[in-house]
Amino acid sequence: MGPCHSDLHYMLPAGARLAEVPGLVARGAYVVVHAPRLHGRTTWLRGLSAGLAESGAWAVVRASCRPKRGASEGAPAERALLEEITQAAVEQLPAELRPPPWPPSYDVRFAGVVLSAWARACPRPLVLLLDDVDLLPREARASLLVQLRATYEARPRAAPWSVVLSGSEEVRAAAVELLDPGAVTALRLPDFTAAQVAALCAEHTEETGQPFQNEAVAHIAAISGGHPWVVNVLAREIVEKLRPPLRQPITAAHVLAAAERLRGAWI
Repeated sequence: MGPCHSDLHYMLPAGARLAEVPGLVARGAYVVVHAPRLHGRTTWLRGLSAGLAESGAWAVVRASCRPKRGASEGAPAERALLEEITQAAVEQLPAELRPPPWPPSYDVRFAGVVLSAWARACPRPLVLLLDDVDLLPREARASLLVQLRATYEARPRAAPWSVVLSGSEEVRAAAVELLDPGAVTALRLPDFTAAQVAALCAEHTEETGQPFQNEAVAHIAAISGGHPWVVNVLAREIVEKLRPPLRQPITAAHVLAAAERLRGAWI
């Protein structure tokens, strides 16, 4: 389904999940946020990025580690990541906060040097948000983590002040192993609570006037287990496929019918 957009989808604010992360960033922590696929990691990271950037205290850049087509293990992947970060900085930062040019012949085994040079030149502390770190080839991922550890004590003058790494459980394990245990905080992006499911349903009600009965909300929360993707798919099946008339409330029967339709489609 891809990340959600506030102008197209019902969404929870980033602070509703892992509200402690901005405080960790302010203290200069290196944070690993892990969760299974389709758990809303990218959507959450975008919200975090926007909130941090609004403060004006840091140079905040969010970049994806998803490899481009044709990328391979080792140095080429690390070079591609640096290029992705540089392009993200061009798109997200004013000129005075962007990284200085680096030579085309630069030895990409030392990406930490590029980040250090950027931190030295940047008038604000650098905050780097890296998404899909689990998709970075293992050798390049290990190299990046080792270099972040090597430069950690130099922050903020000559290293990113804070780094947030978003990925799978594998990323958490690698970060705990290769970063300084005292420097990294590992957090799991939580499932939606029943109250958060109700808040999303209330957004539909506010826009359309069609309420969800309490029992219907409870069924959505129970059937989905709070998994964000399942919550959204189930609600979309109700309002877009079953399409009960807006003058009628959405009931538990609607939820059960939608769940049965989805089971039939997935089996």
